[in-house]
Amino acid sequence: MTLQDIQQFFNMPTVSPEGIRIWLWCLGISCIFLLVVFIIKLLFSLRDRRHYTGHVIDEKTIRNILNSAFDQRSTFEVQVQSAPGHRRPTLRCSPEYLGPGSLSLEISGLKSLSDAWRGRDITVFFRVKLNKEVVFYTFDSVVDDIRQPEQNVCNIVLPLPTTLENKQKRAFLRIAPPAEHFLGGAIWHSRFMPAPEKLNELSLWPLPELLCLPNRLMQFKIADISAGGARISIPNGIIAERNLQFFTVEQIILMIDLNDPENRKRLRFWLHCRIQNVWADHSARLLNLGMQFTAWARPRGNPLPRETDTIEWLRIAISSEVEPLGNWIMRRHLEIFREHPESA
Repeated sequence: MTLQDIQQFFNMPTVSPEGIRIWLWCLGISCIFLLVVFIIKLLFSLRDRRHYTGHVIDEKTIRNILNSAFDQRSTFEVQVQSAPGHRRPTLRCSPEYLGPGSLSLEISGLKSLSDAWRGRDITVFFRVKLNKEVVFYTFDSVVDDIRQPEQNVCNIVLPLPTTLENKQKRAFLRIAPPAEHFLGGAIWHSRFMPAPEKLNELSLWPLPELLCLPNRLMQFKIADISAGGARISIPNGIIAERNLQFFTVEQIILMIDLNDPENRKRLRFWLHCRIQNVWADHSARLLNLGMQFTAWARPRGNPLPRETDTIEWLRIAISSEVEPLGNWIMRRHLEIFREHPESA
């Protein structure tokens, strides 16, 4: 740098206090503007969230929800209403057409349907992914028409619902498994966990650490379960007798047997879990474990569980849930709601 450059630097005009004041005002106004835009976007987001949950009767909102379900190719489960104590058939359907006053669903696994189904009262439930959260909706309807657009394809036509109900109060709907539909369970933990290379072969697993066999042996209880996790309770007596210790982030395998009355079969799931929290209930003398599912398995080839020792492990879906378990939970919830509306 030369002497002339140094002189020019010191001869440069300084910024006046008035210029600084104007610059600060502009900066402040810009910050306030950005804050207002952020608040407006947040309010719209909260409004939309409320708009799409709870009791929905607005026609435009209902259509938007159904449009989202069709765009996401959500599965629609159609449960036929019947007298108490009778089997409630369930049709698994995929979205086919959404019209101005009706919607059409294609039935999976059925080539045709008897005309006797026309006019049958049904309950439909489906789910939509909204703001990174899976939301369940249900509505009562009737089978308006049965169509067969091509050979071996059967569609049912329903009137566009005027009301949608969202009975889900959490990210995943949680229920205590109804006693008549819970057939048993088992837990593997700590030194009882199978080696990673043996996870697919049940015959190579050690015996479970804890068992839950209704009316026979109750070493733990499933307090509630969702499609994404579970809460189990273990009596203090079992904890002391077996010198058990549980810690957060530990791994557990939970096996559950469930009755599927709609399809008259047993569902068995192996759920690989991560312990999220551990807390003691001193008044009830229980230790509670909150667990999140990280993977799940079912019998390979889908035979009855007792017919095979080989299982296949599946990743948790993008929606962070075990889909078949979520469907079972929703059907049980609908039963509870019909029988005891005030408790659902």
